[in-house]
Amino acid sequence: MSARTDDGISLVEVVITMLLLALLSLAVLPLMIEVTQRSVENRTTLAATAYGRNALAKIQSGFSAAPGVEGGRCTDLLALASPAPTSTPAATPATVLRADIDVGLTVCPSVYPVSVPVVVTVYDGEQAVTSFTSRVRVGSQ
Repeated sequence: MSARTDDGISLVEVVITMLLLALLSLAVLPLMIEVTQRSVENRTTLAATAYGRNALAKIQSGFSAAPGVEGGRCTDLLALASPAPTSTPAATPATVLRADIDVGLTVCPSVYPVSVPVVVTVYDGEQAVTSFTSRVRVGSQ
């Protein structure tokens, strides 16, 4: 009788293969967790960017810088500025975006037209996510 040289895969070989696959999976797991976290951060940043650009576009549409256009009023611009930040309760959800508008003036100037810096900062909870700076043209008091 002839001896068989290949009896198939033994149970020991299957167990060793499963162990090697498990070790490879454990090596990739931290990378997958990091990728998932980055994806959530990027989604928040993208939403905050769109929200901030929209807020800045609304401000700029009311204060045209086109030649020959007088521009908006200083008091209207100052009214858009966010009030001084106050403490928020801890129960505030961290996923709500809010935009704070900082106008580079505290009182209206005496000479017009003037270009005024405006900073829109978008917050996710208490953390600043992004900030946009622009200048708007103010044509009168």
